[in-house]
Amino acid sequence: MNLVKIFENVPDYRTESLIFYPLSEILIISLCAVLSGADNFEEIAEYGKEKEDFLSQFLELPHGIPSHDTFRRTFQNIEVASFEDCLRKQSKEILEGLDSYQINIDGKVLRATGKRGKKTAAICIVSAWAAEHCLSLGQSKVDKKSNEKTAIPEIIKTVDVKGHLVSIDAMGCDRKVASLIRFYEGHYHLALKMNQKGLYEEVHDWMKKHKLIMDIHSDIDYVGGRIEKRVTYVCNDLTFIDEAKNWKDSRTVIMIESERSFKNGVTKTTNHTRFYISSKDENAEYFSKVTRNHWSIENQLHWYLDVVFDEDRQRLKEGNAPENMAILRKLVLQTLLRNKGTKSMKTFRKKIAWNESLLIDVLSDF
Repeated sequence: MNLVKIFENVPDYRTESLIFYPLSEILIISLCAVLSGADNFEEIAEYGKEKEDFLSQFLELPHGIPSHDTFRRTFQNIEVASFEDCLRKQSKEILEGLDSYQINIDGKVLRATGKRGKKTAAICIVSAWAAEHCLSLGQSKVDKKSNEKTAIPEIIKTVDVKGHLVSIDAMGCDRKVASLIRFYEGHYHLALKMNQKGLYEEVHDWMKKHKLIMDIHSDIDYVGGRIEKRVTYVCNDLTFIDEAKNWKDSRTVIMIESERSFKNGVTKTTNHTRFYISSKDENAEYFSKVTRNHWSIENQLHWYLDVVFDEDRQRLKEGNAPENMAILRKLVLQTLLRNKGTKSMKTFRKKIAWNESLLIDVLSDF
């Protein structure tokens, strides 16, 4: 089966003479189980036992279904980079032939992996996400004694950014990050805050003072009782912003003013102003779309991982299990998104669990 070929390059950590369950079969059972609604190793093992007759149609299963401890040990010990390569290859095949797309980079804390009272103890994973195509391109674990800023360069090195726009929030707004993206022939779109005080203040003062002579684009959103008005201002002339010269190939600074009104009995209005620097030379309409697309990594990827896969409640801490299960969830998520149509994710996972023919169709697409 082609699924076996997808996982066969993941090296087996076990002694060959002691192998009872082929590694590729363990991974395929896990994939089928998570597609069908399983969220942890106990549920994966139970799924395997209930579906053993079905799984035996395309898997050898020489010793039946592994126990939940075997699934746990496997994900604790398999090599993260090799398993992540399965994710990268799947996404690369889907994106092959596309000239350019937006890559959003952001971190997510796995809350249940932390210790009570210690904010920095939980595992944080930085992900790269292709917004328009809902695909995970890779991930990098943040070192316990560090923050997202150190993991961002690692993911830029492993993800193909050539010709694509890389969008990162203020945590990744750093001259070294900008230079690295340009070194790999990508373009950057970085959110500015006070962690880059000199540049932020120059951009803030210049754009507030001269915004009426810049390229402007306005749009309005109506979502669930919320009205959001956004005005995007773009300045392509950085002559009077001295700090911009220190940012590799900087071409544009952007300001977005947003006004949000909530109608829940009493109307409440809030105002926000955000600033960005980019190596792209485009108009206000383009940057309005790019800025909104960045938040799909929160509103789609991170939201689905928490709400559909219950990721924030998974207490995995040992070995490579947290990272490898995060990779498996992303493999499953983008497969579901490509096949679910108009159905909710929760409903579609149940349909896969109930309908073995549907599971075969989804696995064929995978």
